[in-house]
Order: sequence, then structure tokens, then C-alpha cells
Amino acid sequence: MPNNWSRLDSTFPFPSSSSGNQSGSKTDSFKMQPTPGAGTRYHSLDAVRAFALLLGVVFHAAESFGHRAIDYWAIGDNSPSVTLELFRYACHSFRLELFFLIAGFFAHLLWQRRGVWGFVRNRAGRILVPFVIGWLVLYPLLVFIWVTGASKSGHWDIAGVPPEFRSLPPWQLTVGFFLHLQFLRKFDLTHLWFLYQLLVLYVVALLARWIVLRPGWSGGNLVRWLDGGFRAALTSPWKLLWFAAVALPVLYLQHYWTVDTPKESLIPELPATLLFALFFGVGWALHRQPDLLEACGRHWPGHLLIGLILVAPSGGLDWFFPASEPSQPHYVWIRLGHFAVYSLMMWSFVFGFLGLFLHYRRRESPAWRYIADSSYWVYLAHLPLVVSLQVWVAFWPVSWVFKFLVINLAAFPLLFLSYHYLVRSTFIGQQLNGRRFPFKPIPGRAARRKPDGHSGFNLNSEAKKHNHSQRV
Repeated sequence: MPNNWSRLDSTFPFPSSSSGNQSGSKTDSFKMQPTPGAGTRYHSLDAVRAFALLLGVVFHAAESFGHRAIDYWAIGDNSPSVTLELFRYACHSFRLELFFLIAGFFAHLLWQRRGVWGFVRNRAGRILVPFVIGWLVLYPLLVFIWVTGASKSGHWDIAGVPPEFRSLPPWQLTVGFFLHLQFLRKFDLTHLWFLYQLLVLYVVALLARWIVLRPGWSGGNLVRWLDGGFRAALTSPWKLLWFAAVALPVLYLQHYWTVDTPKESLIPELPATLLFALFFGVGWALHRQPDLLEACGRHWPGHLLIGLILVAPSGGLDWFFPASEPSQPHYVWIRLGHFAVYSLMMWSFVFGFLGLFLHYRRRESPAWRYIADSSYWVYLAHLPLVVSLQVWVAFWPVSWVFKFLVINLAAFPLLFLSYHYLVRSTFIGQQLNGRRFPFKPIPGRAARRKPDGHSGFNLNSEAKKHNHSQRV
């Protein structure tokens, strides 16, 4: 398989956003929801989760349009786009960081409600099982698609196929790849690496909690000090600078000039794990003091504007001073300056999008509830379909705009339809979403209202049933 599936930066089901008992919380200025307490649902954060996952589908749909795509992707399109490269660069700076922050928030919620062993059982079923089964199913498909792309483009090096075997059909090369255990030479977690990273962070969080709170050690004072420092930083008018400064040393440790993608080994990569642990820890601390959600979302339009402004200068440094050239004069200072800008951009987008959803998705929405439920499956299943479409359109003599739209407009409906008909009311939905919904076909125009005046499909009733179950 490819020696470098770089930047498969994807991302999960979260536990239900119904919180346990909270202390010291209050309604935020967005009036997102009532004071957090038993039964409270964080609708805004459910929407953030769905946004982060679905943005990953669009991100990967843009991969083949990069000028360097042929060096790491299944195929490089004949109509590359600088616009989509900047889009991917910006997304890569915040999407997974935002995801792991939300994951930390809901991890603390789940631990608080179910305790350690309940937490472990839940995460094993909802994260570990989909990770293992997903890899066993999806990895062979991706190998086949990568070989097909190499056969179509003639760039066999990306697939690692020796010259003497290149006349064989892709299916036969794929079978040989596994029969000869070639996947062990260059192990690849594919886009499912985020699930493994999440499992690592769960273990780290539980171990850290056990160490801090073990009997005979005054860890409670440390926790109170950390809570106080976190509140002071997050409510400070300089919060963007504080958080950017904390992330800067960790970013500097990355192997590249963006965030690393730790997908080629089961041994956690320290730089990436430290960065994701930072955001996971912020989410964990945020759920300990949920009234601070107000501070997270404050000034969100300005934060989004700052993030957008910083994309070009940060991306320019990444382009002109690649990480493979440490002999460059003043390399250390250039790299440090780049990551200072990158960290500001990253946190600006994280705070900006948190605020955006806290402001506009503060109330329950049946449509967003459905999207949030489906987003886990959509992300898990999307890559073989998206890359197949990329291989299909790669050499069409039309603009990248048209091809990019074709990929997304074909992929998203198919993925949502597969969720509705194959997942939502089946054992797969039970595994991913924590419950199996009654099957209801998507109504046609004529079926939307039955003769007796009742609608054929009621999203509101679906949402009510869902919220009544309070799944975790």
C-alpha cells in the first residue's frame, strides 16, 4: 500500500450530551440552554460534533486537487486548485483540535454519569469495536482504490507495486498485497486513526485522574489550582494569546509545518498526542465548569475573522520553508514564527466555531439531531466512496470547481441514504448510536401527508423519542 497516505487528518461517537449534576453553573449570554443539570442537553455541542465530522468529508474530497497530491494520494487531479489547498490547510489547523476538545468535554460528562467501569464499557463498545471492524472492512477497499488510481494515472510508486506486477488487474494486486502480508511493512490506520488516538487519550485521562486523586496525595489542591487558572485564562480578554502561547511549544515539536497525522503506527506519536491531549484536556476542564462555555463563545465573529486573515501568511511560510530543510538560514526562528501564527490561527478558528454554534444552534433542532446521529457513520464510511469518485473524475477536461461539486453532491446523498436505510434502524446503528431507531422510509412528495392528515415521517417525533431515551 502507499508508503505515505499523508494528511488523512480526519475524525466518534460522543456520549449523549445530557449532563450529570453540575455545580456553580449559570445560563450563558447566548441562552444556549438552561442551567446545566441532570437531563440537560448541549444542543450546540452536538452540532459542533456533526460539523467537525462532516467537514472532514469535504476536506478529503479536496485532497486530489492539491499540487502535491500525486505524492501521497490515490490520484492527482489534472485541474489542481490553490483555493482548495488553502481550504485544506485552514481545516487541518482546527478541525481535529475542535473535535478532541468536544470529545474531552463529553468524556468527563460520561465518566461523571457512569463511573470508571461504565465509561470503559461504553467507550469499548462505541469506539474500540467500530475501530477494529471498520479497519478490517475499509482498509482492503482503500488498498484496491489506491491501486486502481495508480493504474489509471501511471504513478505506481504511490501504491508501492513492483514493475513486474503492474500488468495485473487491481483486484489481483490487492489480494496479493494481503496474502504476502505487505500491510505489515507499512502499517496504516487510514482515516480511522482518530479513533485509536481517542482511545489513547481516554487511557491517559483515566490514569491522570487516578494519579491525582489517589489516597494519601493532596491532588485536590492541584485540581483546584488548575481549575482556577483555567477560569482566569478563559475569561481573560487576552485568552487567545494565552492559549496560543500554551500550544506553541507543542506545535514546534511537530515533524512537519502543520499538525502531524499519527496513523502509521500503533505506538502513539508524542508530538501529535501531546497536542490532541491539550485540546482534550481543555474540553475535560470545560465540562468541570460548564458556565465557561459563555467565555469560549464570546467575540466569535472576531475570532473567525482573525483565523481567516492568518491563513495566507501561515500557509505562505509552510509553502516556502518546508520542514525538510533545517539547513535554511534562521530556520529555528522562521519555524517558531510560523507556529506562533499557526497557533493563533488554530485557536481563533476553535473559539470562533464554538461561538458560532453556541450562538445559532442553542435550541433543539430535529434536523440537526438527525445530522448529529448520522455524522459518525457518514465519516466512517466516506473515504472509499470519495476517493473512488476522485479517481473517476480525475482526468475529465473540466474545471476543478465542477469536479469538486460532483464529488460532494454525489457522496453526501449516498452516505446519508446508506445511514437511513442500512444503519439507523439496524444493529449497526445500535453499535454506533447506542440505540436502534424504528425504520421510517424517507417520504416522497406524495407521501408527505397521508389522506387522514398525518404526515408519513415526523422528525419532531423522532427527536422526542431520541431525547426521551437519553442515549449515552
